[in-house]
Amino acid sequence: MQRKKVIRRLVDVARFGLAAVFVFYGGIKLFGGQYYYGDWVLDKKTVGGTSLVWAFYGYSPFYGRMTGLFELIPALLLLSRRTMPLGALALFGVSLNITLMDFAFDYPSVKYFALGYTVLLGLLVLSERERILDAFWRRPAAQAVNSAQKQPTPLVTHSRPDQSG
Repeated sequence: MQRKKVIRRLVDVARFGLAAVFVFYGGIKLFGGQYYYGDWVLDKKTVGGTSLVWAFYGYSPFYGRMTGLFELIPALLLLSRRTMPLGALALFGVSLNITLMDFAFDYPSVKYFALGYTVLLGLLVLSERERILDAFWRRPAAQAVNSAQKQPTPLVTHSRPDQSG
């Protein structure tokens, strides 16, 4: 009993911490920060990979802000225990993409923070794996669909009066 309580508290600390991080970064992107928007001239020979990436993402203000929404909305889902599995699953994909990008373009030490966030989100997903499996693969509606496919039932049945007599 005590062990479950400790694990639940650790999960809560992780989800609230991750929510704070991704609400912050998602908000910055949503309100036009982080990426290079507007007129700029960059030369691959004089700037690093990080500047080129920020300029590329900032080339489209719409895309830059959408990346903020993809961080912000799942982060808000982490705040409720009921929606936490969905938020963790969505943010895991987002965070994995950020981590791969950070390592591919050799971001400074921030890439290790991104890796840490991805690992924590993976642990959150693992901690809720039964709920996720129930919601997407083992739910009653899915079973009903599977059984309906085996024995199709007509949507409308017509009963005819007995004409034998």
